[in-house]
Amino acid sequence: MSKAGIPVLNYHAIDGNMAANPDSRNVSVSLQSFKNHMEWLHKHGYKSISEADLRNLVLHRKPVSGKHMLITFDDGYYSLYQHAQPIMAQYGFTATLFLSTAYIGKPYGLSDFYFVGDDRQLSWEEIRSLSANGWSIQSHGDNHVKMNGLDKQTLIKEITDSKKAIEENLGKPVDSFAFPYGLYNKMVLDQLKATGYTMAYSVHSGLLSRSSQRMRIPRIEINNMDTMESFMTKVTTGYISPENERRSKIRDIIYGNPAVKDLIEKVTPKFGFGNH
Repeated sequence: MSKAGIPVLNYHAIDGNMAANPDSRNVSVSLQSFKNHMEWLHKHGYKSISEADLRNLVLHRKPVSGKHMLITFDDGYYSLYQHAQPIMAQYGFTATLFLSTAYIGKPYGLSDFYFVGDDRQLSWEEIRSLSANGWSIQSHGDNHVKMNGLDKQTLIKEITDSKKAIEENLGKPVDSFAFPYGLYNKMVLDQLKATGYTMAYSVHSGLLSRSSQRMRIPRIEINNMDTMESFMTKVTTGYISPENERRSKIRDIIYGNPAVKDLIEKVTPKFGFGNH
């Protein structure tokens, strides 16, 4: 592991024809951009970190030798199977997919999730194929809802139903979680631990290091607004700019205690550092 840390990259969908899809949301990246990203990572010596090594780093604070990165995808789009996996396989890269299980085999029922071109939700058969090819399939909740707005009973159902569905369909343990929309509170963290999750991923900026909190692992969002220059900056530093780094580090200190974070957001919802 480099002294700076490990970049954990967060993607969503891969748009195979973004030029013809003017409505493509920011969470998508063009197919050509994704190809360029993977080629750059390979050229600069990055390798996919394994799930076992990641857990050694986060849970046991054991150093990982070499230059690594972790690629993650949220939601579960067909374009990952169609485009991302074949491109990544050329370089020996794998990924972690955080899956919203209620929508497998059907469209999202949410206004802010829709498909462009020939994209759609993955099927279980396709998900099993990704798993067989070295991808780790973990939980993004069942219905892709804002976890910090749920009552305790609904929250437990969301995180247990998704865990159960993936484990039953793949026969592999599910113990990592990514917060939909990056939103969480202390109750979410507590219930994830209580139901068997050992790690959770945020959308905090920054690089993963041995000091990272296991239930709030930083992830760097990559979207269609990124240029190659901004992508390279994010990968090497964990931040889009020095100002982003300063604000993020202040937020990390203030929000270090989840109970304090909840209180601040209750009293000053427009505090300026985001819910994550």
